[in-house]
Amino acid sequence: MKKIVMTMVALLTMTTAMAQNNENGQRRGFQRQTPEEMTNRMADQLKLDDKQKSKVLDLNKEYEGVLGGPGMGRGFGRGQGGPGGQGGFQGGQQGQRPQLTEEQRAEMQKQMQQRMEKRQEYEKKLKEILTDDQFKTYQEQQQQRRGRGGFGGPGGPRGQRPNM
Repeated sequence: MKKIVMTMVALLTMTTAMAQNNENGQRRGFQRQTPEEMTNRMADQLKLDDKQKSKVLDLNKEYEGVLGGPGMGRGFGRGQGGPGGQGGFQGGQQGQRPQLTEEQRAEMQKQMQQRMEKRQEYEKKLKEILTDDQFKTYQEQQQQRRGRGGFGGPGGPRGQRPNM
């Protein structure tokens, strides 16, 4: 009887935890912000006036495909296919990183370069809209967001992690 009660408590706890992390069927932290949401966040954090907010909204709409985090743009992940719709990665076994063909690697480098150039254009135009203090705050916030980590965790390299 005690095992049944403990199992039910564990199931209830897991269900509650998953429901909190899975609002509206989306993974928290990986949802793409609309230009309006991004502008509102920037307006709050940078204390933009109405004129600045309007200009930033137009800029965010113009560069919507460049801004944001994971899942933006075309990737090379499973099921997405590579350049020219070639069906993804070549090689690779379960638990190993898949190997890219030279064409895929070159296309990926090209896309990354184009994205970086667009991002620099965006920041140049944004700097014209913001005051020096606002732009400095914006840059600090961007640096903090980049420092949160990505595939390798908070600021750390990819690879094995120590057992805890």
